[in-house]
Amino acid sequence: MEMPRELMNVAWYICLYSLMAVPLTLSYRTSRVLNFAHGIYITIGAYIPVFISRGLRISVSPIAAALSSFTAGAILTVASHLLVFSPLIRRRATPVALMIASMGLWIFIKYALYAILSVLQRAWKTQLTYTNPSIDILYLISFMGTDTNVRFLLTILLATIVFIFLTLFLARTKTGMAIRAIADNPELAQLTGISREKTLLITWAISGGIAALGGFAWSMFAYVSPETGDNLILQVFACSVIGGLVSLPMTLIGAMIISSAENLLIVFLNRYFGVELSF
Repeated sequence: MEMPRELMNVAWYICLYSLMAVPLTLSYRTSRVLNFAHGIYITIGAYIPVFISRGLRISVSPIAAALSSFTAGAILTVASHLLVFSPLIRRRATPVALMIASMGLWIFIKYALYAILSVLQRAWKTQLTYTNPSIDILYLISFMGTDTNVRFLLTILLATIVFIFLTLFLARTKTGMAIRAIADNPELAQLTGISREKTLLITWAISGGIAALGGFAWSMFAYVSPETGDNLILQVFACSVIGGLVSLPMTLIGAMIISSAENLLIVFLNRYFGVELSF
C-alpha cells in the first residue's frame, strides 16, 4: 500500500468522522442528551439518495442529494426532540433517563427503517438493504496527468463548507450566540430572554442535518445498509469523547486521531510488528 493512498484515506475519514461527530458534540453540549439514536440519523442521510435514485430510477445530482439528506436529518431530529426529549426535559428527567430514551428511539427508528425497506423492495423490485445510490458525478478526473477521485474531493469540499458556515453561524449570528449561551449556562440564558425550547429545536435541526450529510458522504464510497450508522457509531463517539463531548475544535482533533490510528498506525504496526490489518 502506497503512502499517498494511506494519507488520502486519513483525510477522507477525518472529513467523514468530523461530519458525523461534531453534530453529536453540538447536540450534547446544548441539550445534555447523550443521544444513542445519532447513528440512525447518519443511516437516514445515507439512504435518502438511495430512495431518490432507486424510486425515480435516475442519477441524482450531489447537490440535490446533499440537500435532501440534510433536510431529512433535520426533520427527523426535530421530531425526535418534540416527541421524545422535550416532554422528558419538561418533566426534569435525569441525563440517564434521557440517554435510555434515546436508546429506545434508536431501536424504534432502526426497525421502522427495516420495515420501510421491506415494503419498498417489494414495490420497486430492487435491492435496498445493501446498495449504493446512483450519484451523477464522475469517479475520476485527470488533472495534470494524475487521476483524482472526484468524490474524495467533494467530501473534502463538503466538510470544509459545512464547518466554515457552522463556525460563522455560531460566532456571528444571534441564533448562534443563543445556542452558545444555552450550552454554557441555560438558566442565565433564559433569564436574559432566550427561549431554550426554540434554541434546542434549531440545534437539533442543525445537528441532525450535518450528521445526515456525513451519511450522504459515506454513501458515495461504500455500500449502504440499515446498519451503516451503527457500524460507525463507536468511532463517532470516540471522536466526541476526545473532545470531552463539549468542544467542537477538540472533536475535530479527535477525528484526526481516530482516522490516523485506523489508517496509519495500524499499517505501521503491520509493517514492523506483523500485526494483522483486520481481525
